[in-house]
Amino acid sequence: MDALEQLLAIEEIRALKARYCRCLDCKDWNGFAALFTQDASMDVREDTGNPPITGIAAILAQVRFAVDNAASSHQVHTPEIVLDGRDAATGTWAMQDRVVWNGGKSPIPGIGSITGFGQYHERYRRENGTWKIAALRLSRFHVDRHPA
Repeated sequence: MDALEQLLAIEEIRALKARYCRCLDCKDWNGFAALFTQDASMDVREDTGNPPITGIAAILAQVRFAVDNAASSHQVHTPEIVLDGRDAATGTWAMQDRVVWNGGKSPIPGIGSITGFGQYHERYRRENGTWKIAALRLSRFHVDRHPA
């Protein structure tokens, strides 16, 4: 890849992650599902205690369980994106999220909201010319839990 192709690929991955945050917070579940490869994996064990999950349906179910009954805001910044060839890349993003559950419908007993700080660690794959998330792992540095 020449320098221009590399820059374009990195910008496409940045736009992919922006859509991830927008679709998640706007609860655009069809748009959110379209961001992942069919065999994508998600590791949010620091939040759930559960092992990583695989496949779009499982990812969608996990995320909807966490935020369907909440107002959320996910912000990502300072990406470090490394291209591993023409159709593969990795990325690490600083993140902050705020989740406020409506009407006491929190998946965490007694907790009404959280503010979290950490990183997304991701692998990307270009399929049919479109970059998608192939693997996502969320690591947390700190989570403020606020009572219901």
